[in-house]
Amino acid sequence: MSLKKRLIIYMMLIFLLVMIFIGYILVSQQQDIFKEEIERRGRLLASTLAKISREPMLVYEFSTLNQNVLSFEEEKDVIEAKILNNNGRIVASIDHEEEGKFAESDYELTEKHKYLDNKFLSTAEIRYNNVYMGKAVIVLSLDSMYEKISYSVKMIVIVLGVSFLFLLLFINFVSDHLLKPVINLANIVRKIPNRNFEIEELKDKKPPKELQELYNSVIWMYEEMLMIRKRLIERTQMATIGKMSAYFAHEIRNPLEAMSGAIEVIKIKGDFSTESTFFEIIKEEITTLNKFLDEFLNFTRIKSYMFEKIDLNHLIKDIHVLLQPMFKAKNIELIYQEPETEHLVQGDISKIKSVITNILFNALEALNDGGFVKIELNKNKDFIEIKIEDNGKGINDKDIEKIFNPFFSTKKTGNGIGLSISKEIVEGHDGEILVEADTNTIFTVKLPVYKDDNKDE
Repeated sequence: MSLKKRLIIYMMLIFLLVMIFIGYILVSQQQDIFKEEIERRGRLLASTLAKISREPMLVYEFSTLNQNVLSFEEEKDVIEAKILNNNGRIVASIDHEEEGKFAESDYELTEKHKYLDNKFLSTAEIRYNNVYMGKAVIVLSLDSMYEKISYSVKMIVIVLGVSFLFLLLFINFVSDHLLKPVINLANIVRKIPNRNFEIEELKDKKPPKELQELYNSVIWMYEEMLMIRKRLIERTQMATIGKMSAYFAHEIRNPLEAMSGAIEVIKIKGDFSTESTFFEIIKEEITTLNKFLDEFLNFTRIKSYMFEKIDLNHLIKDIHVLLQPMFKAKNIELIYQEPETEHLVQGDISKIKSVITNILFNALEALNDGGFVKIELNKNKDFIEIKIEDNGKGINDKDIEKIFNPFFSTKKTGNGIGLSISKEIVEGHDGEILVEADTNTIFTVKLPVYKDDNKDE
């Protein structure tokens, strides 16, 4: 997740929690205010009903008591108004059917005020000269209070939603402004692997003071990386030169020692006939030296390619015809099933031919006597694959990673240059060469499809 998204999410979560907390406090305070208002009205109405009913109670004027009770019927939120005598009997009520009945236990309160479900009950004693004659009872509905609270909650939610939206836009704008120097730094540093990085582009930036140290650190790291890369290249070059020199000396010393020994024997025996066995030895060792030098020069020489349209099917058919007798002499079956369509690539035909031939010769040496080598051509949208499979002795897992390294070979007579040259040729064609050795050894050469052929598809 990006830094910008994290900043937005964290800020919005903090804002949401704060707003929920503030909303809860506001609703709680509003509910307390509404309850205080209900309680104040309930006490006032109950005490008023008690005062105006004192004299009628004294003289038992029930019609007056009824008029007093009915006068409260139009009061807001009043759902019950009644007068009880000192025995708890209802003597006057908005609901005339209750008159003459004893009041419910809820009305026989020790305290003067009480909340009952969705109602508020308030009472006031009716006394004359401190003589208890009864009580006035007022019951108020809490529906209006809850409606007001519900409306307040809705308004808070609306305000919260609008504020949330504006805050989201604001944080998005601010985060773009705050993170712009960091994003610029990331975009510039991302160019380093592509070799189109200009250190001056970074030095010309003017980040905020808080990020100046970070910019300076990246500049320092880049300059250090250049120095380390230069030293690494120099060491690699020196190591390669040393390895090549040792290998070159080793490969030349053996033929030279053989020729030196042959010459010494010729001098001792005095046999200077051109048909002498020792002259043949010298001739063979000179041939060996020439062959080695040719391979070595092929490896070190700067490659040039003559690209042209090649049908790999025709090329492999020619190689198959050329090498078939050699494989047959060793009792090895060289298998190639021709595809029905053309398999066109753009490349240097001689170099691609050398890659395929080199892999086939390696398979021939690996099989020694008996077995099979199978060549397959596969085609997809972007690449053509040449698969060469043999059932020879295979390759050790520890050797697979090094098999394309220069001068690495598992053969006694090998110089370790062939596969390295093949890899360089394939990569020079924007291709790839792979090897598998689970059961059989399979080399896969992937070459890009010829562009005109790709369009036809």
